[in-house]
Amino acid sequence: MAKLPKPRFNLKSPKSQKASLIFMIFRYRGKKLQYSTGLNIHPEDWDKTAQRPIIQSKRKDLFTIKRELDDLASYCLDIFIESDYGAISLEGFKSQLDLKSGKVVPTETSKESNSNRPSFFEFVELELAEMKAANMKRGSYKIFKRHAAILKEFAAEQFPKGQLFDYEDVDWDFRLKLIDWLTSRNVQLAYGNKTLKMLRQFLDRARRKKLHINADYHGAGWVVSQKKAKGQTVVLTVDELQQLSEMKLSGHLAKIRDICLIGAGTGQRFSDFSRYMPDNFYQTMSGIPLLSMISTKTDTPTKVPLNIFPWLLPVLEKHDYKTPIISMQKFNDGIKELAKLAEFNERILVVEQYIGRRARVEKYHVKKYEVISSHVCRRSFATNLYRMGYRLSQIMPMTGHATESQLRQYIGIDNEQNAEEIGLMILQQRKQGNSPSSRLKVI
Repeated sequence: MAKLPKPRFNLKSPKSQKASLIFMIFRYRGKKLQYSTGLNIHPEDWDKTAQRPIIQSKRKDLFTIKRELDDLASYCLDIFIESDYGAISLEGFKSQLDLKSGKVVPTETSKESNSNRPSFFEFVELELAEMKAANMKRGSYKIFKRHAAILKEFAAEQFPKGQLFDYEDVDWDFRLKLIDWLTSRNVQLAYGNKTLKMLRQFLDRARRKKLHINADYHGAGWVVSQKKAKGQTVVLTVDELQQLSEMKLSGHLAKIRDICLIGAGTGQRFSDFSRYMPDNFYQTMSGIPLLSMISTKTDTPTKVPLNIFPWLLPVLEKHDYKTPIISMQKFNDGIKELAKLAEFNERILVVEQYIGRRARVEKYHVKKYEVISSHVCRRSFATNLYRMGYRLSQIMPMTGHATESQLRQYIGIDNEQNAEEIGLMILQQRKQGNSPSSRLKVI
């Protein structure tokens, strides 16, 4: 398959001692469009290889130029693809690029042609109905619907009664207004960023359907950057899982315990491990019992051996290889009660980030049983296997992570492993009478 053409950006006077105009060249189907960006930059601030400004600390102007060039490149590809992969004249291409980039304001005629278009929120309702009719996965549909409701609530509170915002109202100042509103509601960072992403997705869907040409919301940096501060990774250790398996329980807590062991023994998401059926299990020709399934969320095929932990097969056999039925909410409530009964009282550092123009960080300590939930099962599986000596490359196919770095970050091993290795080295050196302090020489 042929590659898409790539816009190139160059300086008009690359050896100039003062700011030079940036122009763009876009070649497609034997045609060459040379286009002035209207942007100027000093050659010392220009990366000729990357064809973008050299981003520097406290130079927001360079970041703004980079964002505008990224947008312009994106518009070129949009026009190229929408025009049946370049079946458009140079004049037509330039006219559309002028409109998308905001160089030319739409004429009254083009405005009138949109007079019968649905408003933004009418379009959102139409999109939601279309998603439902297309049998979008229930979880994904619920996310779109939930954040559409948040956007409508924001509009109702922030705009004059009966005048909700429309496509053309959304720009970077609008983004700040939405962030400030989310901040006033003390929304966590990940959730607030999801609302920002959903707004952008709805606008992009509408733009692809030619309902508007606004592109003022495009560019990098739309969501609020997460800070590096992180809390402790919460897992149930092999010993704690063994303890749970040996507890004398009955009724609801016995059911919660068994589901927890099934999840922590197979490493899948709750949406998967809560729905195991006999058809998900079989033995290989060499007699190894396996779980075989396709992830509900990612459609990724997974195979997991069932003999890693001694308590897993007995629990599965007890329930005839069917996970006992329970809702996630009841499981999350029950597993906290179970962990409290098991006296998992270790103090855990929790770090929460809240949305704002800059992320706000809050840190506090809680007892371990207070922060245990269904997701601890999957995280425990990956962490325990790593600590048992299995390689990340062996764990990845079982958990469905795409890269080793992604899995490494998921189980939070980097910082802890580094500190642990240094601590072990110090212990070893002390045993040998060769501690760092003993090696210091007096000069």
